[in-house]
Amino acid sequence: MKQAVLTALTGLLLASAAQAETLLSDDFQDGEADGWLARGQGDLRLTSYEGNVSMRLQNSAEGLTAFSAKGFSDIVISADFAADSLERGEACILDYSADRGVSWTEIGRIGDGQDDAVTLHGVRGVAGAAADADPVYIRVRAAGNAPDDTCWTDNIRAAGTPVGGETADRIATDAFLDGELPDAPWPLSTLAPGGNAAEPSRRLEGTLTFQAGSGQTGYEILNNEWGCADDAGSNFDTPPTLSIVLTTDGSTLIPAWRGPVPVDHPQWEWIVEPGMLWDAPEEPGWTRAALPVSLQERNANCIHNGVLTFLVGDDGAVSDGLFTITGETCAYFKLDLWGRGPLSLTPGAVENAESLRQSYREETAARLPVHPIAQISSEYPSVNAADFGAIDEVDPAHMTAYGFIVDGVHWAGGCQTRHGTYPFCDVMDLPSYSLAKSMVGGLALMRLESLYPGAKDALIGDHVAACAADPDWKDVTFEDALDMATGAFDETGYNVDESSETLRPFFFSEDHQTKIETACGAFPRRAEPGTEWAYHTSDTYILGAAMQDFLRGKQGKEADIYRDLVLNPLWNRIDLSPVLDQTRRTYDQNAQPFTGWGLTLHRDDLARIARFIQTGADGQLDPAMLDAALQRDPGDRGLEAGEDVYRYNNGFWAWNAGDALGCRGDLWIPFMSGFGGLSVALFPNDTIYYYVSDGYDFAWRTAAEAAHAIRPMCES
Repeated sequence: MKQAVLTALTGLLLASAAQAETLLSDDFQDGEADGWLARGQGDLRLTSYEGNVSMRLQNSAEGLTAFSAKGFSDIVISADFAADSLERGEACILDYSADRGVSWTEIGRIGDGQDDAVTLHGVRGVAGAAADADPVYIRVRAAGNAPDDTCWTDNIRAAGTPVGGETADRIATDAFLDGELPDAPWPLSTLAPGGNAAEPSRRLEGTLTFQAGSGQTGYEILNNEWGCADDAGSNFDTPPTLSIVLTTDGSTLIPAWRGPVPVDHPQWEWIVEPGMLWDAPEEPGWTRAALPVSLQERNANCIHNGVLTFLVGDDGAVSDGLFTITGETCAYFKLDLWGRGPLSLTPGAVENAESLRQSYREETAARLPVHPIAQISSEYPSVNAADFGAIDEVDPAHMTAYGFIVDGVHWAGGCQTRHGTYPFCDVMDLPSYSLAKSMVGGLALMRLESLYPGAKDALIGDHVAACAADPDWKDVTFEDALDMATGAFDETGYNVDESSETLRPFFFSEDHQTKIETACGAFPRRAEPGTEWAYHTSDTYILGAAMQDFLRGKQGKEADIYRDLVLNPLWNRIDLSPVLDQTRRTYDQNAQPFTGWGLTLHRDDLARIARFIQTGADGQLDPAMLDAALQRDPGDRGLEAGEDVYRYNNGFWAWNAGDALGCRGDLWIPFMSGFGGLSVALFPNDTIYYYVSDGYDFAWRTAAEAAHAIRPMCES
């Protein structure tokens, strides 16, 4: 038993292998070229096109900058190029030097035929000689011979993996008892068990109460573009009191409640995940505890991840609690938040303790085997680890988690925060945002259609009173709403209606009546239902309300679309984590599921849900609707969604990757997408790629090319 516990504690840190960190990132959007040196013959300046700023190089001009790769390996360098007036042999080139410019190694280039003066082409490569080098020079250059030979470059990035770094010292015992608050967050390595961790000599069972708002807090706001920190009443810097029942299974701390903890706070709700207990040999009289915690925004889906740590003594004695929040998946509000506060433990037997232990054992046993994605080339030599989470597609500074699933193995990366690798990556809380449009809205209607054939053709106006009051809804079906083809819209451009002032009351209201009235009355009728696509989260919410009414007409007034169409028949069937027992709902007696956003997941949940869908959902869904969603019905591709290469069908997106992968014809790849930078691609060769980020990056062509190299998805 002791050896098993020590192995688990050591594995906790080993499983969180170091991931890429951004070493250089410049998109010139500040209108400055700080740190760049102009060389060569020809004009070099910043120019703007439709609001995007880039560096223009003409003739044979060069731009030079530098960064330090000291302490980093696996250096990847990338840039985007557009070009104009290139002839045979002329090019836009990205290269680097690790010996102060004595020699240069080319990363990539674009040339004649790629010079339409508009299209940005990404180039990326591994800079082997740059490992541990300081400085590393990056050079972008126009290899032309005339004044009108033009290159534009943008999004220049470099990233590397930390090597051989020293682990920060653990937090001193005194800091828990009478210490002062530091000026910056504690490094996450100081909050997790180290190499000398031993089997815990104490158990913890009872109710833990943490009064974060009654102690000291510090914060640094990094992004506040929506003004979340501007309202004096938001109390963003004073988290709510947390009260959670805990039990112990060996070295594992298990909370009785998983998912957001409802509290009366204007900004935050806590989420607590299973953590660890351990003894430190030099700390007699105490056992250390660490719990993965997150703050989720009230009435929203942003998640800010961190750790709560404290000391456990005998007979219910505990120290103050120290917490740090130092990473998030939230495009519009980023901050570091840390503090200390009074913590108390009320010891007592937990009524369902054995059930909690058994459930957690089953939860962990059901997970896919996880291998570090950095090692994927050892199994699949045709791909490079840098093909996944590619830095020219998703900025590592905004990446939370990513992975590739092939042959039953989850090759995982990410879990990097601003202050170190997250030590509890398997239970790191992730938001769904609009992934829920597929996972809840789409699957719920497919399940409803399987139970009650013809349900997809039921009319919204017959089941949603707020919509029935408007004659424009009389002929809109459930499936029309799922397809975002209700015929009611102002603009069909992607996200135009979605981000309009019209829908603000829908998103910000907390009660069902305001949400549904806003959703039903938001846009005028402009097309016949089922003929034009316009992206509205409000349409998926209307669908949820309609399905709720339909289901209660069949199963009684206590029926619930999330519990009875998704959780019980689908998630519980494959033993997903209990954090999915809940979804975001309205804060009133209706408790209406949001349907189009609001799930909280772990990375394994995301991987296995995608695999469950990809393999047919065990026959629990209407097969025709699922085939159409997954692009397995050539006669039903769905409506064009923004561009000709995109379709939207039954809550799922699709991208025509035929040209990108060199296929003889079309290759439609279904995928799920979420606000801020979430993508889950279900490749037709039985592989899956996902990432969770928050820098508004939505590209995964490089991963598609890698998946295609492992198993061809089409004939070329």
